[in-house]
Amino acid sequence: MAVSHSDYRKEQITSMRPAKRIENLPPYMFTRIDQLLEKKQQEGADIINLGIGDPDRPTPEHIVEALCQAAHDPANQRYPSYYGLKRLRDTISLWFEKRFGVALHPDREILPTIGSKEGLAHVSWALINEGDWALLPNPAYTVYKTSVILAGGRPYDLPLLEENDFLVDFDSVDARTARRARLLYFNYPNNPTSAVADGAFFERAIQFAKDYDLVLCHDCAYSEIT
Repeated sequence: MAVSHSDYRKEQITSMRPAKRIENLPPYMFTRIDQLLEKKQQEGADIINLGIGDPDRPTPEHIVEALCQAAHDPANQRYPSYYGLKRLRDTISLWFEKRFGVALHPDREILPTIGSKEGLAHVSWALINEGDWALLPNPAYTVYKTSVILAGGRPYDLPLLEENDFLVDFDSVDARTARRARLLYFNYPNNPTSAVADGAFFERAIQFAKDYDLVLCHDCAYSEIT
């Protein structure tokens, strides 16, 4: 029996299957929210979107102009250093010292990434082995959980409850679970609860991480808007 080229291509397309690690991912929350918003807009609802931080105003002209000028500079038309520009790392180090009183070595303790989302995901890929646990606040930015799953790890939820002022309750984590974990994520000022953590909380978090040999990843995205 003759098989047409189109039948062959259809068979190829339908037989393609994603890797199991992709099948294990939960639905992306922001996509689902966009779908719900679009449905409501189609129904005629007037939506005031207080969700994702996506400004609806144009980028200031002087910023656009600076980007254009930088794009014309031949020095910016080549692959950059894998460690990021030295002057950028030096500036980041100075900012941390001025803002938080923390001394970071620009060559050993600072690594620029394309964006915070990339950095947050790569932390899991760099530290999590197959079967390792990671402690994650819930609710939280979805990248924490998806990156752990893609790295072959097991996410373990730490509920953020109103009675705890939406702070991670380290005393609720049993020792057996903590010893199995490799990584601890959290985010303060917090999204989505808006909770703010004080110095005592961070001291407790650092001690908890030391006690169980955890890497602590603090997603400090909102420190400048509180």
